[in-house]
Amino acid sequence: MVATSESLYAAWQRTRADAGTDGGSEVSARRSGDGDPMRRQAAVGHGEVPALSIDPALDESVPPEDDVFHGDGDVTASSEQLTVIPDTQHPGEELVLGPDGEPIEDSESLLGPDGEPLDDTESLLGPDGEPLDDTEWAVGPHGEPLKDTGLVLDDAEPERTGTDAGTGLEPHAIPFAPDAGSLRVRRSIVVRQEPRQNSPSLGTVAQDMRVRWQGETAIRGPDCEAWVQIEPRGWVCERYLEANFREPRVRELPKLREGELTPGIYARVVGKRVRAYPSLAQARARRKGVLLKGSVTVQLRGQVRIRRKTYWRTTEGQYLEARVLREYRPSAFEGVNAEAIAELPPTFAWAQSRTRPSASVEVKLAPDAKAARETVLPPRTLVAVKELSEDGHWVSIAEGHWVARDDLHVAWFTHAPPEVAPGSRWLDVDLDAQVLVAYEGERPVYATLISSGKQGTDTPEGLFRIWIKFAEADMTGSGTAGNETYRVATVPWTMFFQDDYALHTAYWHDRFGEPMSHGCVNLSPKDARLLYAWAAPEVPTGWSMVHATADTPGSWVRIRGQARPTGKAARKVAVASTQVGAP
Repeated sequence: MVATSESLYAAWQRTRADAGTDGGSEVSARRSGDGDPMRRQAAVGHGEVPALSIDPALDESVPPEDDVFHGDGDVTASSEQLTVIPDTQHPGEELVLGPDGEPIEDSESLLGPDGEPLDDTESLLGPDGEPLDDTEWAVGPHGEPLKDTGLVLDDAEPERTGTDAGTGLEPHAIPFAPDAGSLRVRRSIVVRQEPRQNSPSLGTVAQDMRVRWQGETAIRGPDCEAWVQIEPRGWVCERYLEANFREPRVRELPKLREGELTPGIYARVVGKRVRAYPSLAQARARRKGVLLKGSVTVQLRGQVRIRRKTYWRTTEGQYLEARVLREYRPSAFEGVNAEAIAELPPTFAWAQSRTRPSASVEVKLAPDAKAARETVLPPRTLVAVKELSEDGHWVSIAEGHWVARDDLHVAWFTHAPPEVAPGSRWLDVDLDAQVLVAYEGERPVYATLISSGKQGTDTPEGLFRIWIKFAEADMTGSGTAGNETYRVATVPWTMFFQDDYALHTAYWHDRFGEPMSHGCVNLSPKDARLLYAWAAPEVPTGWSMVHATADTPGSWVRIRGQARPTGKAARKVAVASTQVGAP
């Protein structure tokens, strides 16, 4: 072991069964391979789109049935830590209406440090005449969008005329030296590894970013008049770029305002027979509303008042009454960085009950349930792990201070797997402890609590590599309990490490340290954002998605142990076909 007592860890492992911490799960419901960690690399670099396996309503302390919507009456508030969104709570989110009474969309242009828009851009319109906003969807193996929106991310096949038509024109260099300070990306577009349409995707650069080009030549070919090499890497067809007199400017995605934990406001739709309206005019008339089914979470863009009712517009362009929305309050929890780890004891843990995560943790004067109580600790207090009792049920955190083993989530530091190159960044996820540790080689640089898959939808064990990263990903599916469908909007900082399993933020709960998901590894917003930027492959600033490649492989992710059963009957959930988006 590294920076821990090997004898302490050996004693901990030896007494697992006696202490009732063997997890109770035989094998993961979806483990892959036959125990050979190298077999779990198959997903690295492939172009298949993951079908997500997540839990859209993870706070089981309040079942959806507690929210009742009685016709045109009020919504009965649940005891969940959510609040009805009033129009006075977010005054800066008021929508601006145009002459036709509809919101002026895309008014939230990218702003510079001076508060001025970076570009005066026109809204791109889709086939239905509706603005496409600055939305960019994830692409399939051939670059096609995963939602039927009319938005084409891949390089459209150009019409060929004259000498180029059907001639198989050989690519060749042409002069390229625009009289410009930068090139503005006209819409979100795939960045190619080589200057040709069928070249593998490196990722996606977002609309309105102003990028710099490399060199003084471009490549002309049969599928593009001029392939331009942009910084820091990759090729984009010139038809998706336009010269701009300003200097290059890009920004981190997703967009966060100062003080925000997540990009914007998220809310859960509550009640029965709730309808979403495709336009403000139809919301006024209460016509052509789409009946929402299953569990639905939305991201909110802005609000407008119609007579005495407040409507919110979602990022998908639909309108919902404020009374059917319950705002999520993302967790502010965060782990400990390298500097904090260096100051902590060699072996430390978070004190947090597994049965009552929000309760205080009792500290006893002796390793006995009947011993007098010395004090109590607030949940998630960091404590030293000094000694294990003979029966393995109690842990000494200081002289005369004992805590029940089940009330501790220990950060056990470990050696890097042989596959990890010296000094490389990698992640270790301990399912039993519900702890993630990030390493640079053998040195731990970050440690935090996570929420892995619940019993019956376990997170797979093994050694994997991150193969694709999304700034934001829409997650939808069906086949959950009771044949319920679900849709979870724009989950930030998502990193897929094996097929449809991902590390991503969970803005809908604050129960880290407890298995909560349908297989993914849930992180708090602060942790997810930090690890997304830290782990490989690096996401260039201004890109909303990036693929791992042979030249830029993803970080290794080792997942070990088994999560402990929650004591509740596990729900069996089938993984359904899923859409992934990255607005």
